[in-house]
Amino acid sequence: MSARQRSLREARHMDKAAYVGGDERFYELSYNQYRPSEDFRSIVEAEIEAAGMAWTIHRIGVWSHLATHGDPVAGNLPPQGWKIHVSATQENCQRVLRTVTRMALAERVKFKFANDMNTMRMMSSKRWPRGGSGKFITLYPLDLAVFTRFIEQLHGALKDEDGSYILSDRRYKDCRCLYYRYGGMRQVYRLDFIGQKVPMLVAPDGSHVPDLRNPYFEVPAWETDPFPSEDDPGEMTLKEGRYQVQAALGFSNTGGVYLALDQVTGEEVVIKEARPHVEMHGEGLDATSRLARERRNLELLGPVGASPRCLDAFTDWENSYLVEERLDAFDLRELMLKHSPLMKARPSARDGSDYYGMCVTIFTGLLRAVDRAHKVGVVIGDISPSNIMVDRSDMRVRLIDLEAAFLDGSDEWDDIHTPGFRRIMKGRKRASCFRDDRYATAVVMFYCLFPLMAMAYIRTDLFQKVLPVMMEDIGWQHTPVAEVIQALVDDRIGLEEAAQLLQQPATLQAPFSSPQRPLPAPRQCIRRLLAFMDAHSRLQPERTLFPLDPFSHSTNTMSLGLGATGVIHAFHGVGHQPSPAVMERYAQELQALDRTSLPPGFLTGLAGIAWSALLRGEVELARSLLDSADGSDLLHAHHSLYHGMAGIGMAHLAMHHATGLPGHLDRALSLARRLADTVHHGERGAYWQDEGGVRIGMGYGQAGVALFLLRLSQLSGDPAWRVLGEQALRHDLSYGFELETGVTTFPSSPEEVNTYEPYLEQGTAGIAKVAIRYGLWQDVNRLVDDFHRKYSGFCGLLYGLSGMLDVFVDAHLYSGDPRYLQMAERPYQGIVDLYLFEEEEGMAAVPGENLFRISFDHGTGIAGVIRALHRYDTLAPDEFFLDALDVHGAVVREVDGAGVGQAAIA
Repeated sequence: MSARQRSLREARHMDKAAYVGGDERFYELSYNQYRPSEDFRSIVEAEIEAAGMAWTIHRIGVWSHLATHGDPVAGNLPPQGWKIHVSATQENCQRVLRTVTRMALAERVKFKFANDMNTMRMMSSKRWPRGGSGKFITLYPLDLAVFTRFIEQLHGALKDEDGSYILSDRRYKDCRCLYYRYGGMRQVYRLDFIGQKVPMLVAPDGSHVPDLRNPYFEVPAWETDPFPSEDDPGEMTLKEGRYQVQAALGFSNTGGVYLALDQVTGEEVVIKEARPHVEMHGEGLDATSRLARERRNLELLGPVGASPRCLDAFTDWENSYLVEERLDAFDLRELMLKHSPLMKARPSARDGSDYYGMCVTIFTGLLRAVDRAHKVGVVIGDISPSNIMVDRSDMRVRLIDLEAAFLDGSDEWDDIHTPGFRRIMKGRKRASCFRDDRYATAVVMFYCLFPLMAMAYIRTDLFQKVLPVMMEDIGWQHTPVAEVIQALVDDRIGLEEAAQLLQQPATLQAPFSSPQRPLPAPRQCIRRLLAFMDAHSRLQPERTLFPLDPFSHSTNTMSLGLGATGVIHAFHGVGHQPSPAVMERYAQELQALDRTSLPPGFLTGLAGIAWSALLRGEVELARSLLDSADGSDLLHAHHSLYHGMAGIGMAHLAMHHATGLPGHLDRALSLARRLADTVHHGERGAYWQDEGGVRIGMGYGQAGVALFLLRLSQLSGDPAWRVLGEQALRHDLSYGFELETGVTTFPSSPEEVNTYEPYLEQGTAGIAKVAIRYGLWQDVNRLVDDFHRKYSGFCGLLYGLSGMLDVFVDAHLYSGDPRYLQMAERPYQGIVDLYLFEEEEGMAAVPGENLFRISFDHGTGIAGVIRALHRYDTLAPDEFFLDALDVHGAVVREVDGAGVGQAAIA
């Protein structure tokens, strides 16, 4: 079996932690709001002035670039070559910068440096990409001769300086702060089919090779390391062979975590590694000082049963290591994902009672473990589900990853915590305290029901409004769990008292057996959501017109799926008129759009923007955008509905069907023939590959291609396209898996064996949505239970409850069966009970993906929720599925100058 490939849903996932510091409501890149100090810049400016040179400094992102006066930053640099990187510590960074600046100016070598000390720390932090960590200064020699001469000069000046090890590079000789690698200088980018700019190297034959920032040194095939090394890492052992590493359990900038065999005792152990001068903080503190503190914490908490035992600690080469007891245990993420009744499509009364028994035991153990830590004076600081282990044999609870723990009253604390698991208070002290631990323990208990706690960043009523709903749905409303959680959040009880309260008798009910709460009319929700969007559209030029999911900034902020076009489409679809200023800015940005910087596809590219323009009646704009899509070098780069030929073909079919203009059906046929030329046939049916792998589902797999081929067959009159489409759909349907008895679900690829998903983008709902159009009702009916859910990690259209609601509307429209509308109430109930919240008077909002902030976009945010609610309310056909071609109970209107789907909200 081949290795698991990263799903395209995962490809658009970003670490949202970098986007929560810039705005209290919306995802904004935190660093954009930061104003660097002038400490580093003043050093460089002084050296420029002393040298009498006309060089200038330009800040771009986290870097300050030097360029000769009047030249662009890249200036006369070659496209690629051997680069020099210099790392530093908090203590020597100013001295190192002064030395390197003086030497670079003398040799006229261009360079860039981290904006300031805080930026340097951030770029060596645990969350920074490992391939870019530790790079304080980057120098760009013009050619190999300059490189070899200048790096030797730097070695003479820096050989006694210290710095972090740069994982992507090779160290030069014995200098601990001097490194080099081959890479881009005057960067060459290629757009990928998703819309991301991928840095490239140009091979001697003119071909392009990705310039990967991997956390290990590598040289392009056509180049030779100027300073070759004969090092052979061989088998990894530590402490002179005592510990033989068997597997890597994880990596971060701070180092690895390994499963190892102790050759002396014969026992398996866990070894944590800490690299010096990364995760720098405080006065001279770093990952190694944190590891030393963690050792102290284990020595305090291990003997009282609150943590694993500390077995050994040592230094090997330059890194520090901590050896601890290996636990045969699971963490609370595994507990929740596998056993929570709210994660299941069909939870039984037995599921609810069994899980209650497990949770009471685990919660009691957790409360007492934290209490024991407090009694020996230790503040844990970072209590989260991944840091809590439950022994498989006796359910004992122990705390791990204690690098954030510190002695109460000491000055050794630092600000480490897991987002969502610490009290959010304006003006609070950065240091955690015992109360924070109690709060975090309550939030962990909340998490074990269902992971919604990140919404505490944007709403204050999570425990007052959502927790009671969860208790009713899981059947625990007559148990002490909610009272314990709320009392800990309010800091009204201690940990031992909470543990004792959990032992009280409880009356359990079957999950979802309680009557659901009354629901508002969908159009009432839509009005309140629209009011919020109107109030928070932005006209400031430095901000996007609408708050969007962070991935839009890695592709483009105008797309249908994740950009401004999806928001405008939602407004149009419900007959809502935003302010003239909003529409004017959108039109201006659309007019100024550099179409060569966008991919051709539906979700993040030109085809989606074109289709939306068509639905607004802007036919000439739609034609022009589709012409640009057809002219893209990426036209044939992918097969899929969301990013490839199927989605572009659907847009052409929409144009053909709506206008009858010549050429669009032929272009769709051309794309279909390309798909037919590249299809593979196997025992399961027809399929397409990308990057050597196969995707499953509507967005990226065969199901989405099947939709295009069905519509093409209808419009061209050629039944062969439908035959191929059904073969493709059958391929994806063949991967259905019964994760629960009687509930069929789907992986994102044939290699995926751990994660199965019910969603529209990839998963059951999307496959069912296409199967409905093919009339495969036997298949549809075995799939609907998987997305008949009230609980989903998010509420958006692509990957949440709104997508599930959307498919039930389809099922009703195509079958006429009212049962599907009744089933649709469950995801709608989830949207209202769990995610919809009051923002300001008369306004409401829902969170975007990851729940930390609100986004407006079509795929993950409010616009997609509005679209799903509107279809549920009006039983409108799906405008992006060309449902006008089918005969069913929906009222289908042709496109005219005013567009379609404009049933106004009265």
